[in-house]
Amino acid sequence: MAQVSLRQIKKTYPNGFTAVHGVDLEIKDGEFMVFVGPSGCAKSTLLRMVAGLEKITGGEMWIGNKQVNDLAPKERGIAMVFQNYALYPHMKVYENLAFGLKLSGITKQEVDQRVRHAAELLEMTHLLDRFPKQLSGGQAQRVAVGRAIVKKPEVFLFDEPLSNLDAKLRASMRVRLTDLHRTLRDSGQAATSIYVTHDQVEAMTMGERICVLKEGRIQQVDTPTALYNRPANAFVASFIGSPEMNLIKTSLHQSGDQIKVQLGSTQLALPATHTARLANNKAEGVIFGIRPEHIHFHARAQGDSLPIDTTYRFMEHMGAEIFLYVSVGETPLTVRMPAEEAEALASLERGAPVQLHIQMSACHLFDGQSELSLLQP
Repeated sequence: MAQVSLRQIKKTYPNGFTAVHGVDLEIKDGEFMVFVGPSGCAKSTLLRMVAGLEKITGGEMWIGNKQVNDLAPKERGIAMVFQNYALYPHMKVYENLAFGLKLSGITKQEVDQRVRHAAELLEMTHLLDRFPKQLSGGQAQRVAVGRAIVKKPEVFLFDEPLSNLDAKLRASMRVRLTDLHRTLRDSGQAATSIYVTHDQVEAMTMGERICVLKEGRIQQVDTPTALYNRPANAFVASFIGSPEMNLIKTSLHQSGDQIKVQLGSTQLALPATHTARLANNKAEGVIFGIRPEHIHFHARAQGDSLPIDTTYRFMEHMGAEIFLYVSVGETPLTVRMPAEEAEALASLERGAPVQLHIQMSACHLFDGQSELSLLQP
């Protein structure tokens, strides 16, 4: 088992373009770490540098107690699962799992033991005599994961392994991979895992910690709950959560002991906890953030919501919940609410007035220029 340390890791290409800018990150022994971010944020580049498939141009990479900058992939103690499965089409599943082990000189008995153990873990013993063309997408992905397990690596690397699957299969494979990681760790086997995805739902459901990346720089590393509740900046706030957080450029106004935020023609008083944290803030322009699930049709019994007049645009029915789209002046807002609350809105026409209630205790404030959170201690 091993931790992975990235110390001021940089990647600059011969044309002078820098893709990774001095990344510092400690991945704990046995941890499931997810790299997430939009296309072009360098998450796959960073993973490939861990794997040894991409040259490091600055900094130090450590796996366990070994600096691996100049080590070949096979010397790093890693196993990688690719997006396209990379199975040998002329070999049966058993042979696909065993091939790498046979080349490494492991005894036939040990090979058979590892292959059957991996097949049992992944519930695919019945697939061992099939060829890849006889497998579904989900089954092929399990074989690709199994090929990584039989190597008994110190670190598992996953490069968007579920992106080729349909939505239903992705959901079931998320559960399977998360359960597999915990099974391996609980049994004392190496289970340190780095998982790359652009899908924040995958990141939130699978990661014990998540590293959010943008343009080759780390924006925040934390647990899913902390990223959701305490985003470090407006980018993290908008990227984590679905639908994404409403972010509105606006201003603050002092009114006696209160600080109010301007939304359209309405000024909403911030809660005392927020006001205290803003005591020394000199920012003129701010970004007000509120998640769609923190805007309600009725006032909250807790007394922490304030009314605001909006204009109805349209709604989307999602089964047990709805996404309601309204506007405050020219500013659009997205609202997420239980489907039963939508009955009162069913007869509304576009442009009709709707009074909603914003849960001010759950609002966020970011600096208008740096976009850093103004509410973090």
